[in-house]
Amino acid sequence: MPTQGHKRGSDDPSTSNDQGREGNKRLCAIAKGTAATPTLEMDVIKVAKEGLGKVLSRLDKVSPPYANMDFIGYLRNKISALEAIIDDKVVVGVFGRSGAGKSSLMNAILGVKTLLPSGTVGACTSVIIQVEANMTDSNYVAEIDFISNEEWEKELESLLKIKEMDGEEKDKRMVNMANSKIQALYGEDAVGKSFDELKSLESETFSDIPEFLSSTRKILSFDTATKFSTEIACYIRSKRKIYGNQFNSSQIHYWPLVKYVTIKMPNSKDLLEHIVLVDLPGTGDCNKARDEMWESYITKCSSVWVVADIDRAAADSDAWNILDNSISNMGPGGQCQNITFICTKTDIINPDNYMGELDDEDLHIEDSSNYSEEQKRACILHRNQQAKMEIQENYSNPYEAIDEMQVFTVSSQEFQKDNNCILRQEETEIPELRALLKSLNDQRSEKVMRDYVNGAYGILSLVHVVNHEITKSMETEKETLHKLLEQRLEDELQNIDQFMSDIHMEFDKCLSAGVLESEKTCVTRAKEEVIAPKGKGGGGYHQTLRAVCNGQGFCRSTNGVKTNMNASLSNSLCDSIRNIFSKTFKKSQKSISAKIDSFSILLESYDEETMFPRLAFLKTEEHKLKADLKNEIVQRKKTIYSSLTKSIMTSMLPSYIEASDVHGKGSLKRMQDILESHIESSKSTMFHDAKGKMLTLLAKLREHIVQELRSKLKEAVKQSLHNELPLPDISEHYEIVKSVHEKMTGKPMTDVEDEKCVPEHSSGKETTSEQVPLRNNRNDEKIKKKKKQKKRAKDVLAGAAFVDKHMSALIKRVTMVMAIADDLLGKKMIQDETYSIIDVAETSEKKMRVMYKALRSGGPLIKSAFYTALQTNEPNLVNDLASP
Repeated sequence: MPTQGHKRGSDDPSTSNDQGREGNKRLCAIAKGTAATPTLEMDVIKVAKEGLGKVLSRLDKVSPPYANMDFIGYLRNKISALEAIIDDKVVVGVFGRSGAGKSSLMNAILGVKTLLPSGTVGACTSVIIQVEANMTDSNYVAEIDFISNEEWEKELESLLKIKEMDGEEKDKRMVNMANSKIQALYGEDAVGKSFDELKSLESETFSDIPEFLSSTRKILSFDTATKFSTEIACYIRSKRKIYGNQFNSSQIHYWPLVKYVTIKMPNSKDLLEHIVLVDLPGTGDCNKARDEMWESYITKCSSVWVVADIDRAAADSDAWNILDNSISNMGPGGQCQNITFICTKTDIINPDNYMGELDDEDLHIEDSSNYSEEQKRACILHRNQQAKMEIQENYSNPYEAIDEMQVFTVSSQEFQKDNNCILRQEETEIPELRALLKSLNDQRSEKVMRDYVNGAYGILSLVHVVNHEITKSMETEKETLHKLLEQRLEDELQNIDQFMSDIHMEFDKCLSAGVLESEKTCVTRAKEEVIAPKGKGGGGYHQTLRAVCNGQGFCRSTNGVKTNMNASLSNSLCDSIRNIFSKTFKKSQKSISAKIDSFSILLESYDEETMFPRLAFLKTEEHKLKADLKNEIVQRKKTIYSSLTKSIMTSMLPSYIEASDVHGKGSLKRMQDILESHIESSKSTMFHDAKGKMLTLLAKLREHIVQELRSKLKEAVKQSLHNELPLPDISEHYEIVKSVHEKMTGKPMTDVEDEKCVPEHSSGKETTSEQVPLRNNRNDEKIKKKKKQKKRAKDVLAGAAFVDKHMSALIKRVTMVMAIADDLLGKKMIQDETYSIIDVAETSEKKMRVMYKALRSGGPLIKSAFYTALQTNEPNLVNDLASP
């Protein structure tokens, strides 16, 4: 199909950030069992926050001796901890060599052509950049974090030493890096200057970045992406020589001083509210702190995108090295769950050269007036398909926890064109990548809502029930339950402690075998893999080995290839625990996480039908504690796995320091001898020490799990059963959150209105005939009140859903706006200022647009109040919109 002359206007749904999207689902979606949406998430969390805010406000007014301050502090901490759930984000790492098109790709996905500087020949992104949503205002914001002044002085000394090396020690690649950093900061003529001469220039050079000198963060904020991109370029992009010339040689480029940059992008909630996109330069850095930061980001990535030019993708050793090395960093010690390989620049192709022996029939090209465009399009699509097949064939997934790799073939250039497009929007595959990112964001949104609602429901349940009247029989019942729960806790703790003890013994056995194998093979392995590998010698490898020593056993080249002495020496130890480590920390029935999932102090005899709000709180606390422990296990898993390599590095450090100080003729051989000799003399203790470090960390994990479960659940039991405090009525908020919680879990939580947690006869006291009617009457009243509250909660959800669903129609058709505003003002649902703004608006439609701003910010309660006022003042309109 010809595409010549196609113009992508604002009515093209594939290019619009907002117009083509599915409308927001309503708050009642949860009641129907559907998935979370941004509007639903915001509304539900807002209701929960309103209820919790009322509790906090009441707590501020309570003081001794009228209340248990320990209980008040406990509630405050629980409410505060919920905010951390909202801030937790998924990290997507974007890897690729310089010139692969990462910046252009990210610009296209985010829908802003000029967000990240790109397309400058000879320039490349040189610092870590993390992009997230700006949820505060509509500006483009950059938060720039610098290395310290002391760190720069040490690096500058190191750069000058690199430049002074000669003979076989001279590394042209490292010299070029040193020169580029010095020239970026101090100017073209700074290359030959001494340390003191360069330092003397800094008062003028660094005058525009006082934040660096004061060790504070620099913040830039602009209302347009173009201005933003221009101003941040000097902090993130290196400049390169082209044909002997220099780009903007008078401008100072501060990127050598930058640790990382956080970019906050407006109007990107759908893609980035719960996502952080991290652009990780694929080049090594002689600054160890920055290189370590690069490594730490890899282990944080839940998703990895490897970017390569399509012309080089299948055979690009740089891309595959980055992929292999990224995977080795992420598993078993990381948390990566999926990998995406992205081939860029698919539009750059010469059809005549590409077709070769292919003919028009092979590519399904029809003879037409637009033959040249159709030929190019067909070649692009054919090459895309071939690249996907070849990359998938070359990929081998070594870790079960990582999903199968997806491959995309994209053209950022074609996607962002307005006219004369060769490819259709969907053929650029940028929309697919955006959908992938949105899916990750939506999944996290749903998790955030579930976790927040679960926590809020527990707290509101406890607040809801402490206001109820407590009888003597209830106190007895709670005491009985308290003892049962504590006994159950100790039984479960003994079970999990034994489980962790068994794991420790298995690791001990496997590591002992690994120590013996390491002692036998360490010298040979180190020589063959790092010290003197076959086929590598002379000045080139001299530079690599020196970089290894300077990097305490590790270096990463400009194309992403790692040389790691510590990993090489710890290889046998890692192999010895591979199976047990995977079984212990990955998704399996014998993992620690699975054991924690099965842990519970809640007794089967107290199922959902007999559980009252105090136990509902305890259940949510247990759930949250187990989730926190599983997250902690993921973090400690990284430390435990890397402990072997880090322990080896500590043992080898004296030899690295000694070898790095060797210079002059024959220095390569002397460096090799120092390293080999140290390994030989240390092998009897080095591997035993590494084993001991790992076992110690496992023992600490065991201790942490048992201690956290014991202390926090004991406290939760105590606070849930033995505290009474007059608190505000949050019944309405409680019922809404409870309703959402029930739909999420699929299990209605039935409140036992008289708070009985054990059969009545179990209290050991007979119930007299006089007591029964009294209790029944009280229960009847409470049940009626509860039904009324539930109906009110259902009405709130339904009213809010109606207002959301018919927004466009209501804005255009409501005429009694001020009468409705009067009702809302009288009920204190809107402020005087909002009322005045509505009043002065010229037309009913403009008044309604102001009204809807208040409705969106107020959440379901104000929407429900608006709906009630609408029924009173515009009944015919409501009936008309409600009819099928």
